Amino acid sequence: MKDDACLGCGNRLNERVKELAVRSLAGQLSNRTRYPVMYRLVAGLALCGICLEQLPVIREPNCPQCGREGSGSCSDCHNISAETLQSNRSLLRYNEWGKNMLSTFKYRGEERLAAFFAKLLTIAFYRYYEAIAFDCIATVPLHARRLQERGFNQVDLLAKRLSADLGIPVRSLLVRTKMTAKLSQQTGRSARVESMEGAFSWAGERVQKNISGSYRVLLLDDIYTTGSTLRSCAKTILAHAGPHGSIYSLTIYR
Repeated sequence: MKDDACLGCGNRLNERVKELAVRSLAGQLSNRTRYPVMYRLVAGLALCGICLEQLPVIREPNCPQCGREGSGSCSDCHNISAETLQSNRSLLRYNEWGKNMLSTFKYRGEERLAAFFAKLLTIAFYRYYEAIAFDCIATVPLHARRLQERGFNQVDLLAKRLSADLGIPVRSLLVRTKMTAKLSQQTGRSARVESMEGAFSWAGERVQKNISGSYRVLLLDDIYTTGSTLRSCAKTILAHAGPHGSIYSLTIYR
């Protein structure tokens, strides 16, 4: 993978040609934050101008709970009886392009893709969560067997980069104790929810609440599908953080 090639199409990057696309996308994404910050982040994406214009950004309005594109609360969130997440926010719609990019990153761990996906998460953070003072970043852990097979947890790589960008420490709060089938191999929402029951346990890290007595966690994953994995993680964290714990999730894709 050449350093001067677009990650989306493989064509050579031309920063002068890319400029108009950067300005347009940064303007769309910076409605809640400073334009110069968003401009710098968007300009740093290793995509050409055409691929930037085609980036499947989730438009507003969103479901206030899960962040799905569309006005009002979506049908999935409306049917949740015990919500453990304050909210989820994602930057991009999950399409075939995203599926191929994410698969390449998961199973090859290429440096340029790690930088690319981490920057997408940083953009999503500034778009949605900049005003929240988080105490730590946590990730969805892999089961030990799957971690051994893959060799690394791709979300941990992204969390380290995001932590460096934002100055928020990463904490290992969870352990995956239940080996489950990949979500893509499970059929139906109820099957996914059931498979995540009791899938995580506390890693033993001490909860260090801030001066106000609260504990705000930014929980990272690469994709929000049904939200069952993130909610299971949040449930375990809240059991140890107490009534003043707040869990917000952030993913690349929705």
